[in-house]
Amino acid sequence: MDAIELFMPFDAAGLNPAEPEAESGMWSWLEACGLVPTEPTRRRMERTRPARMYALWCPRAEADELTLLSQYTAWAFIVDDQFDIEIPDPSRCLEAISAIEDVLDGTATPSGVLAVAFADLWERLRRGRSATWRVAVREEIRDWLWTYYIESVGRLSGNLPDLDTYRAHRRDGVALYVFLDISERAEGVDLGAAIRHLPAMRSLRAAAVEHMGLFNDVLSVASDEASGYLYNSVLLAQYHHGHSRAQALQLVNDMLSECVQRMIEAVQRLPTELDDAGITGRERADALATAGNYTTYVRANHDYHYQAARYTSAPAEALEHGLPLT
Repeated sequence: MDAIELFMPFDAAGLNPAEPEAESGMWSWLEACGLVPTEPTRRRMERTRPARMYALWCPRAEADELTLLSQYTAWAFIVDDQFDIEIPDPSRCLEAISAIEDVLDGTATPSGVLAVAFADLWERLRRGRSATWRVAVREEIRDWLWTYYIESVGRLSGNLPDLDTYRAHRRDGVALYVFLDISERAEGVDLGAAIRHLPAMRSLRAAAVEHMGLFNDVLSVASDEASGYLYNSVLLAQYHHGHSRAQALQLVNDMLSECVQRMIEAVQRLPTELDDAGITGRERADALATAGNYTTYVRANHDYHYQAARYTSAPAEALEHGLPLT
């Protein structure tokens, strides 16, 4: 990847010492669910390092919570690998999405390894969570899953989105709204609707997930290009604007810096909005702590990408994977 200087003012928060325990629990669960049935799928997961990602995100989480969050992360990466690397297949996307939506709706017995595994995760993730949290996460998961269908059709038709459209799409497609919310378990908070809908909090969340998605694009560009997957901001800048790789990387780097600035401004606005909304006490403290956590997550996402061979290996190795799961 061409060298560019990335603006990252947020401090790292350290590494959770429970990572080895969480990783062991993650692997036991993956094996029990049949999610790593072959050596290529195991190697793909080893290169992905989901437990390391969450050990950076939530360095103070208890081991049981870190284990659950690592299991969900591993599952989400496996879902991603079913569609980003494979030849586009809208029918297969619809089948997988429908099976997982059935779990969210509670309308049918889970069918297929992805949905069966998710049923177990969803039952544990939502336990003890408020109705507001459950509604929000349910819709965020739906929005994420449907991006795979959108992309499968777009890849076949060649109707690739312009950069503005893609940036909005990427906020759902990177799936990190879900991660922001499930991380509340580890942080001991459960944000209410009044906080979630504050303009500053909405802006902060959008900027955070957009940064993490665009940063992933920068670190994934070689692998995405090798697999013919053009839903990547760098590749779209080249495709639509005729930019060189260096020009495209700089354009996306400018977008990343803009996201950071939006985050900083939103954090600064949040206390005033909490005052204006009359939010006090524990709710106010949780909102301010969560805003700080979001900066930690963005920095953790930055550091994680440099510690996972999924992003640092040459495409031939990084893209190795097993057959699609049913």
